[in-house]
Amino acid sequence: MVYALRFRAPSPGEYLLPLPQSLPGQEVEEVSLSHRPLKVYEAQGNLLARFALEEGEEVRVRFRLKTRPLREAPAWREYLRGEPLEAWPGILAHRGHRVERALGFLLSGKPHAWYLVDGLPLDPHLHAALRENPAHLLPLGVAPDPGLYLGGHEGKRLFLFRAPWPGEEAPSWDALQPLGQDPLPWARGLAWLSVGVSALGFPTGPWAYLPYLGLLALRQGPALKDLFLRSPRHALESLLFHAFALSVGTEPRPELGLGYLALFLWNRLRPFSATPPGSPEEA
Repeated sequence: MVYALRFRAPSPGEYLLPLPQSLPGQEVEEVSLSHRPLKVYEAQGNLLARFALEEGEEVRVRFRLKTRPLREAPAWREYLRGEPLEAWPGILAHRGHRVERALGFLLSGKPHAWYLVDGLPLDPHLHAALRENPAHLLPLGVAPDPGLYLGGHEGKRLFLFRAPWPGEEAPSWDALQPLGQDPLPWARGLAWLSVGVSALGFPTGPWAYLPYLGLLALRQGPALKDLFLRSPRHALESLLFHAFALSVGTEPRPELGLGYLALFLWNRLRPFSATPPGSPEEA
């Protein structure tokens, strides 16, 4: 997949930006810059470029990215058993581990920050999010295993910069975006248009919704299967939603919509509490 990082200068001056590089969990190729940098150098494991930019001038870096999950299970996971998430970096640093901040993006384009412990990723935020709602990362096609964020990761992120912890703010890009046409937004738009037209009394049939379902199955299918095994009620919520939307175009089934609404509210009023296999909380 080809991606581009963008940065727009807020004022005239020199800006230091991290460049993507090949590291465990990510392979970067065919890097090209829209501006010639003043200097490119490596510092503390980071690949950095310095640019001289005018106000409003935009610099872009284009690259091909392949990611893969890391599924390490370091011994330091045991130290975190029963400890509050915000204390994890301090606990590990106190025990002599090298703790750093890591900055980058989820491949959805959202900026993201986590930690590196002896070089292995530690992500308390995503660990807590999946503990509360295992379907949290389903749109990224990520299997709902909180343990992946204790020494490993899901393979759906771009690591750009490491910095000391605690430390000051680090240089950052404004946005990450995939290049090329993604058919999913177009299929989603067509699907919702058909649902809206059908709701107004002009049935469109299932055909406009089926391409969207097919693309979702390709991207989220394996993760949805794992979600069903871990938390059936969260997986059923997604299935009921699409079943009801699909029925609107043929023969509306209000019971599916009511079932989805009831399960939606139940899943949010009752946080997920099952202990995932291999997590620090497991007795």
